[in-house]
Amino acid sequence: MVLPEKDRFKYLGMLLDRRMNPKIAEEHAVRPYTAAQSRISEFAKSHELKSRPHAMLWLSKVYGILAGMYASQVWGTVYLSEGSEFGSQLQKRHLFSLRRILGVKNSTTNWAVLRECGQEPLQIFWFRASIHQVL
Repeated sequence: MVLPEKDRFKYLGMLLDRRMNPKIAEEHAVRPYTAAQSRISEFAKSHELKSRPHAMLWLSKVYGILAGMYASQVWGTVYLSEGSEFGSQLQKRHLFSLRRILGVKNSTTNWAVLRECGQEPLQIFWFRASIHQVL
């Protein structure tokens, strides 16, 4: 049997390209996060939670973040270095969601938004996933 030649393929749910570019896997991880945020929004609307930011923040933290973190120990390691924690598309989408929940301007600093929400940059989750692999 001859295997077809492809530019991209899925391996254990992670999208890879022929150059093993982690950006491809990261872009693929944004999709489940966006879908989860959409489901959270629908749930909040149907349960009248839109006016309760604390409930929206918890839903985002326990459901939204985890949806986009699959294989983050592979593609997320680029963002473990200091100063690059806000470079990922997933982090940018997450911060956009938090700003929308808080009702603040897009110009509000990333750290202020995270601290107000009691959250950390996604690199903390990536770090935990990476350390878990080592231990």
